[in-house]
Amino acid sequence: MGNNQNDGLQTLRIAAYAVVVAYGIRASSHILSILLLSLLLAYAILPLPQWFVNRFRVRQSTALGCTALLLIALHLVLTFALSRTGAEMHARLPVYELRIHDLSQHVTGFLARHGLGASDGSVGTLLSSGRIVQLTKSILPKVIALISDRILVLILALMFLLALLDPERSKSSFAHKLADFGRDVQRYVATSAVTGASIGLLNLLVLTLLGVDFALVWALAYFFLHFIPNFGFVLALVPPSLLALLMLGWKKALLVLGCLILTEILGTYVLNPILLKKGLDVSVIEVMISVMVWGFLLGPAGVILAVPLTLALRRFIENAMLLTT
Repeated sequence: MGNNQNDGLQTLRIAAYAVVVAYGIRASSHILSILLLSLLLAYAILPLPQWFVNRFRVRQSTALGCTALLLIALHLVLTFALSRTGAEMHARLPVYELRIHDLSQHVTGFLARHGLGASDGSVGTLLSSGRIVQLTKSILPKVIALISDRILVLILALMFLLALLDPERSKSSFAHKLADFGRDVQRYVATSAVTGASIGLLNLLVLTLLGVDFALVWALAYFFLHFIPNFGFVLALVPPSLLALLMLGWKKALLVLGCLILTEILGTYVLNPILLKKGLDVSVIEVMISVMVWGFLLGPAGVILAVPLTLALRRFIENAMLLTT
């Protein structure tokens, strides 16, 4: 009886600790998101300075400087390209609105012929350029909030890189822990980056051949959304499919939809198993629970960090269990 009471009290203590920790994470989610995104970026770009050191026999500081310059240049190029694309999209809004109006007329006529009531132009009103702008304005602040600290994220990532480049020479145990807990994370990030880039290039080719506007934007969107497990692909699928429906008709839209789904299947069931000869053993249920839990605790950044955090937490628990046995 006494043992059962002790076990019950221990369970209650653990649950109380978990609630306190969860509350602390949620209360400090902004700063934690910046730190964790910085660490994730450090794991993602770690192979680049390592390549500089091994290939050109330069010092770590030189390799880190070259990496920083490349990242800044990439950031400037992407910013310029996306700004120009945004201006082109804004200029084409009247054309899209006209197409939306034509589509709404067809949908209204179809519903009327089948005895389904629909107010005239209701679809056009729903998908008008004004509605699209309003939706963009409601989503844009959340996206900007997520990337507004990008300079700080980059600086912190470079500081983490200093510790990760050569943890054996570092006197700090923190560097060893980063390297240990980050093995699975680095492997996951590298695999996701290679898969996302490969399928993104394939999507770029498909969308360009099918004549979808702004194919490069949708390919880049797929690459970045690929780091959001399960849900990212759906988010990347919608814009080019809707744009194809507006500009190219429903047949081409179905073709675009089918091709994008096919490339995703190719990446998930063919390319990923090749890159991960020994799987990370993260089930679909674990991924979904991770996305919900970390998304709740950390907000939008938690959705991106869900799988890496779960992998690091699992390794931490495994190491703790080894120490106790």
